[in-house]
Amino acid sequence: MSRAAETSGSVSGLSKLSVLFVIGAVCQYIGASIAVPLFGELDPATVAWLRASGAGAVLFAVWWPFAARRWPRVGVRFPPRRLLIASAFGLVTLGMNMAFYLAIDSIDLGVAVAIEFLGPVVVAAAGSRTRSDGFAVGAVLVGVVLLSGASLEGSPMGVLFALLAAGLWAAYIVVGKKVAGGPVRRKEGAPTGESDRETAPWRDGIDDLAIGLTVAGALAAPVMIAISGAADPGALWSWRILLIGVGLGVLSSAIPYLLDQIVLSKLGRSQFALLLALLPVTASVVGAAALAQVPTWPELCGMALVIAAIVFTARTADIASGAGTG
Repeated sequence: MSRAAETSGSVSGLSKLSVLFVIGAVCQYIGASIAVPLFGELDPATVAWLRASGAGAVLFAVWWPFAARRWPRVGVRFPPRRLLIASAFGLVTLGMNMAFYLAIDSIDLGVAVAIEFLGPVVVAAAGSRTRSDGFAVGAVLVGVVLLSGASLEGSPMGVLFALLAAGLWAAYIVVGKKVAGGPVRRKEGAPTGESDRETAPWRDGIDDLAIGLTVAGALAAPVMIAISGAADPGALWSWRILLIGVGLGVLSSAIPYLLDQIVLSKLGRSQFALLLALLPVTASVVGAAALAQVPTWPELCGMALVIAAIVFTARTADIASGAGTG
């Protein structure tokens, strides 16, 4: 094959993967735009819990049977350590989603997403001491100041929750790497060195997300039911609300994470991190179209600085290991 043909093939492959990534991002933020109107009926944290529980239920009802048919689960074990890490992953994801929903209850979707990137940029830069990473941290800090300037006057709690979501996204990355780098599991009867993780690494991540979100949803259920019951005893148990919760789980968690894992397994983390620079723009476009949230010029400048920070950090470090933003 000629070099021109190879280049054309690689560009075509990158384009297809980029389309998958953008589809996942659009699903994620359409889910967020659907969630915002629910905040008038339920506490944002309760909506986030419905999303996590819905995603866990759908992954177990749809993904697990599908995965079992794709490759037999004979010999695949779920030892206590893996279950513990997956549960921690689910709890951190649920906490991040709750903080993000509490943020977008007060500030614009695009602004919240851009502020949330403070977490992964700082985590990525902490693993490297290059000049570009120092620039990235400075750029994202200035960007966050520009993004939060107007919001601090009108909605300071929204900015604080976005910053909390950023911190939880940092924790998500740390725990997510443990999930992705967990113990290798051999197929029964397979030769030494052959493993399920080697043949289908991204599928393990979906398994762990299904376990984690289900555990997190179950642990948080008593608190969330009590909170929603105190505000409006019948609101949570409406079929409409429950169906929307399942839809949120599919749009905002299951589909984006699945697509991100596929893209990540094909591209590698540095190229994947560059695609993450599209997320603040995607969130702003969805926010403007679905919620009439048009960013101001200072906010656009802040987003540009955050995007620059993502691009510079991606050149030298891993910025994320799967779908992160709320």
